[in-house]
Amino acid sequence: MTSVANAFVGCKVSQADGEEALAALAAAGLRPVSAREAADVVVVHTCCVTAEAERKSRRLVRRVAGEGRRVIVAGCAAALRPEQFDGLGVEVVARPDWAAWAAANAASGAPARAAAGAAEAASAAPARDAARTRFVLKVQDGCAGRCSYCVVRLVRGRPRSTSLRDSLAAAGAALARDCGEIVLSGIDLGAWRDDELRLADLVIALAGLPRLARLRVSSLEPRHLDERLLEALAHPRVARHLHVPLQSADDAVLAAMRRPYTFAQYSSSAARMQARLGDCMLSTDVIVGFPAEDDAAFGRTLAALQSGLFGRAHVFAYSPRPGTAAAELQPQPAALVKERMARALAAAEAAARSARRAALGRPAEVVVEGRREGLWRGYSSQYIRYYLDGAASPGSLVRTVADEEYEDGVKGRIA
Repeated sequence: MTSVANAFVGCKVSQADGEEALAALAAAGLRPVSAREAADVVVVHTCCVTAEAERKSRRLVRRVAGEGRRVIVAGCAAALRPEQFDGLGVEVVARPDWAAWAAANAASGAPARAAAGAAEAASAAPARDAARTRFVLKVQDGCAGRCSYCVVRLVRGRPRSTSLRDSLAAAGAALARDCGEIVLSGIDLGAWRDDELRLADLVIALAGLPRLARLRVSSLEPRHLDERLLEALAHPRVARHLHVPLQSADDAVLAAMRRPYTFAQYSSSAARMQARLGDCMLSTDVIVGFPAEDDAAFGRTLAALQSGLFGRAHVFAYSPRPGTAAAELQPQPAALVKERMARALAAAEAAARSARRAALGRPAEVVVEGRREGLWRGYSSQYIRYYLDGAASPGSLVRTVADEEYEDGVKGRIA
């Protein structure tokens, strides 16, 4: 039987795409494996959010192809510019129908069979290490936004949502495989719809599932943080961590980016979040070096990173993306962008250190992911990495208190 594994670059949606691909290929007769070293076929899920993400995607494809395995290239970079993978000896499947691909490429000798829908495919996903502890549940894809720099909306298409019924079925199947945490994901997650139902309804339904230790919600736009959603996010099983992209703290830059808020409006949403959810860690994305960003604009963004508002920040250097409006603008000098990146990254690391220090001495509940070098690893509700001594099992929810900083997180003992 032909074995297949994933490799990926990119966000949690890319991870979810990988799980969906393995589920569909398993339903079609292939054998999923955890390690790509043990696979006959490797599906590489690529990213195109920045030029650097595309470079990382090409490097990963070259590396896997150099290992002598059959490589299938999928994901956003494959959809945006499939020609960038020419000459690498790989197959590009820009918009895959995995059941159809397996039927056309069945090398196992077993008859391929089509998966009967997203929920059934997700239920067929193998109980691999990552799935046992954390399952990324993609319930939404596509975006109707008009951000001037964003190419993802172009390659992902119009918004569409997985139904409440199918979402609950996929989550229930993951929990039956001893998953501890469900991570709810989407390209524009707050735009999830099922007739009259909205994301708040989905959050409440998922949070009520038996055997769930924690529900974590991935990236949300500021406009989606209304009172009804905040009320749903206050459920005790929902993680006290939200990722809300800022991109810039300067209103003129936000306008040039076509972001539909001002920094004051963003700050107001963050304040309402903290007031409603209490001890909640906010993380964000920031773009440095956008063409409209002058020194004063960058200074405002740097001040926001240094303000204590964020416990984590992903900092990206702007790169023009093909087909976007911002690609027509005059770019900033590379040396200037590099200098601003260094300062922004230093501020982001300082914010992360501050969040880790704030976790010391405070009780926390951690979903255990696995064990490495004699320590259990996992994340708290506030998305702080914990390294733990004591007795536990993957997928379990344990109580702990950390007493020291350790590597990229904190270290403590299981109570």
